[in-house]
Amino acid sequence: MTRQLVIYSGRNRPDLTPVYTLFERLTGIQTTVEKVYHHDAERRVMDERADPQADLLLTNSQLAVELARPSGIFEPYEAAVAKAYPAWLRAPDFAWLSFTAWPRAAMVNRSVLPDEKTWPARLEDLAGPRFKGLIAHAALVEMTTVAQFAALRVAKGDAYTIGLIDALLANGMAIYASNLRTREALARERKAVAVANSSNIHVFYMEGNPVGEAWLDQGPGDIGSHVEAHTVALLAGAKHPAEARAFIDFLLSVEIQTLLARLFGETPVNPAAAHGPVRTLAQIKRLDAPLSKVATLMESTVTLLREKGFDVRDDSG
Repeated sequence: MTRQLVIYSGRNRPDLTPVYTLFERLTGIQTTVEKVYHHDAERRVMDERADPQADLLLTNSQLAVELARPSGIFEPYEAAVAKAYPAWLRAPDFAWLSFTAWPRAAMVNRSVLPDEKTWPARLEDLAGPRFKGLIAHAALVEMTTVAQFAALRVAKGDAYTIGLIDALLANGMAIYASNLRTREALARERKAVAVANSSNIHVFYMEGNPVGEAWLDQGPGDIGSHVEAHTVALLAGAKHPAEARAFIDFLLSVEIQTLLARLFGETPVNPAAAHGPVRTLAQIKRLDAPLSKVATLMESTVTLLREKGFDVRDDSG
């Protein structure tokens, strides 16, 4: 009998097809992947919990799976690599595990700012006069946007965060419907900087776009950058649990962690991986914002950002 694995993927850009194909060819496990809109992934699993139709859930965010964890839809799995994780890279009970991290950084248009000395060093810099009308940011449909501002609320408080948002908008920061539309605008409209995941910067650069990576708030006394992660979770009642655990181990292996760094500039969670030009987690100063506290602020942060004009839609993007 052919061994099988069914994956729901709410993480669809960049496409993980090379990883799925390698796993299938190396193990002989027939792997079926259904792409699910990232805002619907956990709800889909909840709806099917009495008769799970998938074995694994892959998502763009720790927050989404942490919010769903109390429902019991995940089966904890203490993967060997994950046992050595810092606590923030996994659920307390191993119900979900991070498989690559996404630090937030500034994507700099080198056609507009060729001199690195003129690049921003802090998120607050983007509210200054030299960046007036030159900043691009994704809308609240992107979990990355909501998570970053929710984390700032935890670390610095509401007054600081709302003041920063107001200052950025007053400085002409433009909001685009998605991360993709944001980086497209960087080139098309000659914006100077887009707030982005570091892996987005790598992918855009590899497409031939003259962009650079500016790390924000990394100096002494700075607050650090927001860092979150892509996650994988074994579903409770999965029909193919052994195959699912094998895929998780494969995903966290040195080989695949190195591949994801090379292909997409994603930050490995396995420190033994070859990082290449990708900055290691140990080299990144993280914003001090515990996930449990950020999770409680997600809904109110969506409301806040909607009130501030971040609810920009584009059916084509």
